[in-house]
Amino acid sequence: MSLKGKRVLVLSVDKDDDVGSVTGIRTPVIGRENVSAVATQFAIRSPEDSDVNSIFAAINTYDSILSEGYECEVAVIAGSVEGGFKADLKISRELEEVLRYFNADGIVFVSDGAADEQVIPTIQSKVPILSVKRIFVQQQKSVEETYVLLYRYLKKLSEPQHSKLGLGVPGMVILLTVTLYFLNLINYAVITLGIVIGIILIIKGFHIDSTLKDVWSESPIRFITTVIGTIISSVALYQGISLALMDVALPEQLALFISRALSNVIDLLVVGVAIFLGGKLIVKYLEESPKLWHEVVGLVALIFIRQVVLDASLIIANPARDAMPIIISAGLGVFMCTLLAVVFTLPTRFRKKPEIQVTTRETSN
Repeated sequence: MSLKGKRVLVLSVDKDDDVGSVTGIRTPVIGRENVSAVATQFAIRSPEDSDVNSIFAAINTYDSILSEGYECEVAVIAGSVEGGFKADLKISRELEEVLRYFNADGIVFVSDGAADEQVIPTIQSKVPILSVKRIFVQQQKSVEETYVLLYRYLKKLSEPQHSKLGLGVPGMVILLTVTLYFLNLINYAVITLGIVIGIILIIKGFHIDSTLKDVWSESPIRFITTVIGTIISSVALYQGISLALMDVALPEQLALFISRALSNVIDLLVVGVAIFLGGKLIVKYLEESPKLWHEVVGLVALIFIRQVVLDASLIIANPARDAMPIIISAGLGVFMCTLLAVVFTLPTRFRKKPEIQVTTRETSN
């Protein structure tokens, strides 16, 4: 692509801000002398970092374009060690600062790898990219250099954006394997590790950890009661089904199994759901929510639901049993919940609306 008549900015981007963390110099760095000084200081302190080659390559590209008579400038901008959105946002701000100093028509982007090239959309949203120059470092590999390379990769994994999955998960897997060995349970290592890794993948895949963090920050009370209610409800299901399996032979006594399971599950299940609703009730009370009555009606409904389930379990076990108790329980439950809903909503229905007074002004000729 021709650069004739264009103001060209040669840009080197360090997304994880190795330049700032190693040299302590604040980016952006603009101008050949400043960039050259930073590159030299960076190379002295961290000669193995590939970003050094990227910065020197940017200077070389700048000299080449400038020698052909084009108006050109060179700059180095950096992101953040945390990576992600914060790094992109910082790069965007620093690019705006550079463009205020040198209003470029296009950018020659100098990169040392795919990680830095992830910011290309951010740059293109402000200035067109005329060219991308990738820097590859030639090396002669040996056994010693392989160990050094592995050490550098491990050091890279200690950075905050990589440490959890790169070090935390493997460390937990190793610790779990050693623990199983000392407990003479090494035969179960594959199953245990499969369960652990599967849980981690599910948590990260469905963003369960971030969701729980958001729920906790929104309302610790709701979070605690939800966790406790879920645990109790899970125990209720496990206990009810286990007790039913002890007393009943499947599949011959399927109806009796369902009856026993329902009667054994319902008490603890009601407690678990009541704790969950109680947490929501407390939160709404503290927030002075007008819909507080929803949870009150729900707690009252639980009492009748428990009785309906118990009556239903008796009918499932013995279809000839009288259905009147379940009808009465269900009818009373619907009546009480409806009555409570009406009582709670009456004040809002009969609240007087403010009268709008219309005044007229007499005009005299």
